Amino acid sequence: MRARARFGFEGATALISGGMAEPLGGIGAPCLELLNITQPREVRAAHDRYLAAGASVLRTNTANASPERLDRYRMHDEAFIVCYMAAEHARDAVTRAQDADGIARTILGVARVEPGSRSTGFLPLDRVEAATRTMASGLAGGGADAILLEAAQDPARLTAAVSGARRGMADAGRVLPIHLKLRYDPLFDVPSRARVTSDLVAAASQAAGMNLAGLSLAPINLVDGWRDTLCAMARVFGGSLFAESARNISDLADLISDPVIGPRLGMIGGGLTSDDTVLLRQLLDQAERPEPLPVRMAANDTGHDGDLRDIWSGQAG
Repeated sequence: MRARARFGFEGATALISGGMAEPLGGIGAPCLELLNITQPREVRAAHDRYLAAGASVLRTNTANASPERLDRYRMHDEAFIVCYMAAEHARDAVTRAQDADGIARTILGVARVEPGSRSTGFLPLDRVEAATRTMASGLAGGGADAILLEAAQDPARLTAAVSGARRGMADAGRVLPIHLKLRYDPLFDVPSRARVTSDLVAAASQAAGMNLAGLSLAPINLVDGWRDTLCAMARVFGGSLFAESARNISDLADLISDPVIGPRLGMIGGGLTSDDTVLLRQLLDQAERPEPLPVRMAANDTGHDGDLRDIWSGQAG
């Protein structure tokens, strides 16, 4: 069964690009987001490879572009321009591809919210809102078609992040769909599996009242039960869903073919390289086949500064 894309744009199932850490890792930059300014050709070339592999939605190179993350490199005040240029690079890649084949493609501006750190504790709510506002303003101004807001499950910070994203888009004079990617933040403890699912479902229920375009789940904290947790979240969130690359490709295949979840999957994507995008395209093309695909695919979301952990499908759990 083919899912329909219902995430603010028209079209068939949308295959989203994977991470930028490995495609850009060979350059040796301490901060990949800095490359939006210093190495624009390399960033655009990475986008080109994902488009050539079949991605119809590009994620911007802004996974760690929050002011708090950039502050580690004394770039706190550059968050806006980093996000703006990241969206411009993605727009350039999409425009060139569309000019070549006439196929419409879209840009998803990634705005990851920092909840805090073990040394400083949680960020104050005003800083959460301000950081998200800065990122969303840059992404919208640079040409993103939608915002992928990555936030933890904390209710107050989730509200502040969404508010900041909307204010940032208003600063740019644009109104874009917002997709929420929930991450479970175990900053001060390691809760039980049931607690993780319960808190994420509560956050999904909160998101349902915020008029967001779609919902997805970061698999970083969900070695076991990734699919079950997403399905539980889907029961309280009535909108479109985005399935990130899973720990086990059979989980993703089952979601695509599920008669309830499948039609709600507006976007599917992830992985570490364009090779993973090719495998995901094969998965979409073969979703109705009963036999499993003999492939191994890396999960995209490490959750730590773009550093890579070799988490392969079939090995976790």
